[in-house]
Amino acid sequence: MSFSCLSGLTAYNLSQEKSKSVKLGDKVSILCIAEDDKYYISWYQQKAGAPPQFLFFNNTRASDLPDRAEDEAVYYCSRRTKTSLISDRPSPPPSLLLLAPPASPLSEGDVSVVCVAQGFYPDGVTMSWSEDSSGVTGDEVQTAPYQRQADGTFSQTSVLKLSKQRWSSGRTYTCRLSHPALATPKTYCTIKCLHKNNANMTGSELSILIGQKVLLHFL
Repeated sequence: MSFSCLSGLTAYNLSQEKSKSVKLGDKVSILCIAEDDKYYISWYQQKAGAPPQFLFFNNTRASDLPDRAEDEAVYYCSRRTKTSLISDRPSPPPSLLLLAPPASPLSEGDVSVVCVAQGFYPDGVTMSWSEDSSGVTGDEVQTAPYQRQADGTFSQTSVLKLSKQRWSSGRTYTCRLSHPALATPKTYCTIKCLHKNNANMTGSELSILIGQKVLLHFL
């Protein structure tokens, strides 16, 4: 198993080992060295073909990750100044919103289920999707970069693209969110049950009812 470590930008005065190779099952330590102690270190893991995933921040790991990262991947370290993190500014956890189409979409083609995380600080959320109990990855999931808000907090949006037939099949789709400020991950799931009792409603009325009262369910 090989571990590749990309050197940090010289402007930040960070240094990493370029690569390490170990036997499968062995423990490995990857060093990230800063010139002084005025910075907190964040770690990110990037597997082949996937975006970087937040792992640790100042010895605090994402709550839905295993204790050790033993996968073959590229690992990045980055830094933040302590003054920007331990000032009077709090570290609020993210709020989570799920926006879903009606259980029986009126239009043809693909539908989008949108998960929005907002109001969190610092950045470093991990958003994932599942269909019933199986994870969903690949081209079906489109996660946008972080956006800094006017108040200094961050937001991020992840979109799950599904065919109309797949969405109407009765499966449950769950958005899962992890952040260092959360003791446990937040999850929202879709549940499609009341549309059968509202068959006489018009399409717009049905969409509003399901979108506001049926499809949003906090676990």
